[in-house]
Amino acid sequence: MECQTMLRLHMLEKSIRKSFERSSVVQDLNTLTGMHCWIIGYLADHESEDIYQRDLEKEFGSCRSAISKMLAAMEHNGLVVRERVASDDRLKKIVLTPLAKQYIEQIRAENRRLEDALTSGFSAEELETLASYLTRMQNNLSASSRDDVGKEQL
Repeated sequence: MECQTMLRLHMLEKSIRKSFERSSVVQDLNTLTGMHCWIIGYLADHESEDIYQRDLEKEFGSCRSAISKMLAAMEHNGLVVRERVASDDRLKKIVLTPLAKQYIEQIRAENRRLEDALTSGFSAEELETLASYLTRMQNNLSASSRDDVGKEQL
């Protein structure tokens, strides 16, 4: 079968998603998804900064509409609020609510558990090599999509 790399990456992504969806933190709050957990973790890690929707789009490589829908769902479920910024009425920073904050440590623990399970048996050198391969793959796709945009404009 051709395209083994894509198939393996797809299967791995599905396994990670399923494992996270079965985690206790997601089960405790049935409206929480794996991506919501990533966003909560990112916001918690950058709590001293003003984080906007565009920052999440860039960080997670998602389009505006996908992040907007996720934030709307998170807002509806009481996990984040969008607050106006005094310097620009058009901007709204994304802020964690107390409800989301109470899950931060559980989310971090679950992320560490999954990371440990994924990387079990790998040496530090192998993990560094794997990270470089994954980064190269991402860069290859980014370059490819830039090339496609340039061709469309011709």
